Amino acid sequence: MYAAHFAAALAVKARVPEAPAWALLTAAFVPDLAWIALARLGIEPELPPKGFFDDWSHSLLMILVLASIFALAFWRHRWRVVVAVWVAGLSHFFLDFLIHPAKLAIYPFSSVRLGWSLWQFGQQKSCLGPNHYWWIETGVIVPLLVVYLWSWRRGFLQQRLMAASCFVVIGLHLLSL
Repeated sequence: MYAAHFAAALAVKARVPEAPAWALLTAAFVPDLAWIALARLGIEPELPPKGFFDDWSHSLLMILVLASIFALAFWRHRWRVVVAVWVAGLSHFFLDFLIHPAKLAIYPFSSVRLGWSLWQFGQQKSCLGPNHYWWIETGVIVPLLVVYLWSWRRGFLQQRLMAASCFVVIGLHLLSL
């Protein structure tokens, strides 16, 4: 859900315009960036046959830790910015909760797993062309971009920048077709 993670960061930007967009976008991807690093180190396997394991980067506890550490890097900014960056980081868990290759652990190696297990359903081709995953992500992106664009009406953010941001998110989503 890469495009959806971007859309979530933009929705947070709409609520806290003073938060740096790059920080919100990065915060929304911190778990995936951690997963890439851990996969390269062999800690979290990338592909079967080793199995799918991403507890160190995608468990609820670790996302809370990663989001908190990244948000605290902005402690010199106003408190609203720190909270906005933290919320953007935490949004990763809630978006992955919907559709992820495996249910998400509460903490590394936890037997308790959370999620809707829509991954297998998402991989199936829909009658409308793209797979269900693509449509689920569309259903997440659209409301998040509406929240972002709502701030356009209030004049908080530059209209050209907002339009470009929406085009990038929609373009990323269309590339996944």
